[in-house]
Amino acid sequence: MFGLIAEHESSEMTVKDFCELYDMAQGTYYYWQKKYHASLEEKRPSSPGGFRLLEVEQSPAFEEDGLFAEYRGIKFYRAVSVDFFKALIS
Repeated sequence: MFGLIAEHESSEMTVKDFCELYDMAQGTYYYWQKKYHASLEEKRPSSPGGFRLLEVEQSPAFEEDGLFAEYRGIKFYRAVSVDFFKALIS
């Protein structure tokens, strides 16, 4: 049956016409199509949890000494909140 499902998916026939050609009920076709796609999913390698490995490059904004930002001579070595910057400017 999987061969028939694969044959239909590579053709341009409607399900109705395909089932009539092979004297098959449409319900049977859809049952086997569901099993066919489930078997394909089992064969695919899956990533754990649906996550992908990302490669992160160091941003050119960070210097070697770990400087995050500098404002009027004040150096920040880690991220600070926006509220902190607002209070600093005012």
